[in-house]
Amino acid sequence: MGNIKNLPETAVEATLPQELYAARASKSFQDFIKVLSQIIEKHGADVLDEINRVE
Repeated sequence: MGNIKNLPETAVEATLPQELYAARASKSFQDFIKVLSQIIEKHGADVLDEINRVE
């Protein structure tokens, strides 16, 4: 019992399990890609027109 750590009652020690962290990171990435796709769908044609005019 010498290796038991005493914490104050108000202390919170919690880390996310790796699977949960990965799932949240994956969800954030999916959301980012979704928004990026919407931007490309909305403005992609205009950007391509600008690129074609420059060349």
